[in-house]
Amino acid sequence: MCFWFGSHDPHRPYELGSGVAGGMKLADVCVPACLPDSEAARCDLCDYFFAVQRFDRETGEIIKAIEDAGELDNTLVVISGDNGLPFPRCKANLYDTGTNVPLAVRWPARVKGGRRVDDFVSLSDLCPTFLEAAGLKPLECMTARSFMNI
Repeated sequence: MCFWFGSHDPHRPYELGSGVAGGMKLADVCVPACLPDSEAARCDLCDYFFAVQRFDRETGEIIKAIEDAGELDNTLVVISGDNGLPFPRCKANLYDTGTNVPLAVRWPARVKGGRRVDDFVSLSDLCPTFLEAAGLKPLECMTARSFMNI
């Protein structure tokens, strides 16, 4: 089974004030050190977090549909961010706020769950990983690597 979910969330533009309208409190926001600790930055972060929550909810609905179809345990599920927080000194930069993006993998038929791995993985590593998961060898010309071993 193969399914691809390409959400627009949590990419910009955000609906201004959507995070606060959704119940988030500006005072509760942990502002990254590279951003000014201002009301505008806190509001923008809340709007971003609101879009992240929407992505999480939609992902949960998709996983539930795969489960309802009886295919969840046999399906390799990969959920990832792509290029860091959408803020200065974050997105598409090699600082921690640009490289420390979420990656969750679930495949109970082949991989033991409940682990945390801190290895550096690039999204280009997905192709060789999927090829290996399908029992195929990655092409020699590929510069990325499978992360099946981790």
